[in-house]
Amino acid sequence: MSDVLIFGGTTEGREIATYCDKLKIDTILCVATEYGKEVLPEFKTVKVSNKRLGTEEIAKLIKENNISCVIDSTHPYAYDISKNIESALKLLEKDITFFKIKRESMDVSLEDVLEFSSNFDAVNYLLNTEGNILLTTGSKEISAFSELSNRIFPRVLPSIDSINACISAGVPSKNIIAMQGPFSMALNEAIIKEFDCKYLVSKLSGRSGGFEEKIEAAKNTGCIPVIIMPKTEITGISVDDCKFNLKNIYSKQG
Repeated sequence: MSDVLIFGGTTEGREIATYCDKLKIDTILCVATEYGKEVLPEFKTVKVSNKRLGTEEIAKLIKENNISCVIDSTHPYAYDISKNIESALKLLEKDITFFKIKRESMDVSLEDVLEFSSNFDAVNYLLNTEGNILLTTGSKEISAFSELSNRIFPRVLPSIDSINACISAGVPSKNIIAMQGPFSMALNEAIIKEFDCKYLVSKLSGRSGGFEEKIEAAKNTGCIPVIIMPKTEITGISVDDCKFNLKNIYSKQG
């Protein structure tokens, strides 16, 4: 049996799972990939699963483990899994504490960036431009950029799945940048200069996703930021608030 169920191999997910481990709270941490499991620290009271779950599977996991608290710390653009989590909670009759994590707000100015509501709109714009493109939106949706395959330099996680996704999208092997982030402003600048990138494509990924460092690096090098905006307003609580709540709920177990 476990008390807490965390979704997200994100920086926030790892931090909250580490805190649960410190408090000796029986926890299950769900990540999306095998790579997401590999980069985690060793836990004592946290079990890790890298199985992708649908709505009914999530509900079953909660019921079978008698979960009392569910935490959604997935990526802000992971709409499907967040929807599945909320739908699963509605299927269950018992009251379960639920926290949705919101990434820290950013101080960076978005005045000099190009904003688009979807990958499709961004691609249509970029098709009418020239120059190399540093693509930092991840490998999951890289197929949307296949028409730009010879111009894009996708920066993705160093996993077989990520690299295969790039190759399937027609990206030349020499263009693939396989690295674990987040990245400093200096490293972003170096990559932009090395591959002579005129555009940088990013999601509004938040402070923990290294968004500020990407934007500042782009501005410092004259590279034009192209931002894919979220479909919905991102709401929730901070990691610190989540930790505070967890301590109040489960302190007696420590």
